[in-house]
Amino acid sequence: MIKNVAELLQGFMKEESDKLNAYELKHGPTIGDMYEGLSADLLNRAIPPQLNLQIVDGFITDGGEILSGQMDCMLVRGEGEQIPYTKSFKWHVKDVLAVFEVKKNLYSKDLINSFYKLRQVSESYSKYLFEGEHKENEAIDLSPSYKTFSQLTGITAPNYHNRETLSKENELIYTTIFMEQLMPVKIVLGYDGFSSEFGLREGLIKFLEEEGTGAGYGVPSFPQLIICGEHSLVKGNGRPYLSPLRDGYWDFMLSSKANPVLFMLEFIWTKISLEFDVGMPWGDDLEMEGLNEFLRAKAVIKEDQGGWMFKYDELSKETLESRTSTIEWEPVEVTSSVYAIFHQLTKSDVYTKELDFIEFAEKEAGSVSDFIDQITSTNFATYDGESLSLNSENLIAAVLPDGRFVLAENNSGRFDAWLASNY
Repeated sequence: MIKNVAELLQGFMKEESDKLNAYELKHGPTIGDMYEGLSADLLNRAIPPQLNLQIVDGFITDGGEILSGQMDCMLVRGEGEQIPYTKSFKWHVKDVLAVFEVKKNLYSKDLINSFYKLRQVSESYSKYLFEGEHKENEAIDLSPSYKTFSQLTGITAPNYHNRETLSKENELIYTTIFMEQLMPVKIVLGYDGFSSEFGLREGLIKFLEEEGTGAGYGVPSFPQLIICGEHSLVKGNGRPYLSPLRDGYWDFMLSSKANPVLFMLEFIWTKISLEFDVGMPWGDDLEMEGLNEFLRAKAVIKEDQGGWMFKYDELSKETLESRTSTIEWEPVEVTSSVYAIFHQLTKSDVYTKELDFIEFAEKEAGSVSDFIDQITSTNFATYDGESLSLNSENLIAAVLPDGRFVLAENNSGRFDAWLASNY
């Protein structure tokens, strides 16, 4: 379903942007207004009307001293303050769901400007969360962040008040993940500009090489999505895209040439589903967006100060062009021994200090640690140092007709659809 909606909206976006591009006008601010208006119309078509959300432009405040620069487009709830004699608003950051910076042409200068402007949103929310006024006894559900942290690291997530039981490096990852859940979604929407996925990647890398050191360039400062024409840079923050740590590094930014509108819907609908506890029409599509490795980050602590070490996965233009924009979804194939553990995990946690487990692990994988790594690498289980726990609400552990052992989450019925189409 989401794929069909994205294709319809992409067609609308292309048709209308072609009209704007052909329109004869040389006044820069008015041209910018036209593309901002188109973006607002596009967003309005993607939002369920019953939620009573609004699309406005204006400024974001933390309720105190911080006031952002003017934002091109914001998805908001509640009430804002209209700025006298204008159509713009001031809106509290706690009621902002998504923020867009819109560019007719996105090149290096525009990319840098958008990065800095959207970074103000992160700073505003952080200021509000840790120093602002909150309703008494207001509860925040961090369970989505607990799951994301566990999927990323393979470590069972402690509750927020026990986060200091983690290593300092993992605590930095942990707090970053919950900030990603709570902050507004930040999107750069460029209708034209860099002509290739390679060019877009290189544009951001050049900026980081020249400017990106010190405070203000950590993982939370990056937008969730940067769109330029038919290419995108996508944040792997678990909302919804994520892959496990690789050699201790988090693949926090990826690139793609899949439908950019689909990425926009995925981020916004995920935000809406978490904020309002509503089901969105995701569908059970077996075709997934192809994502290419781009930027990795490793949490580092130096003199009690947290920071990030970046690693650029450099891919040639030819390599990127040779890769497909979509991939076919498949369940995770595992060994019979890993399958046996998951069969047990669907009933209860598995204590890894028991002699039976130790003997089984050493026989099947050579060592207990290697066996636990095999289990947690599936993304469906976590380890707290003693026990393995399931990290999935609706896990299917199945033996296929051809004898293979597989695991899959089946919340949307995707596994059922895959099974029906393959057997």
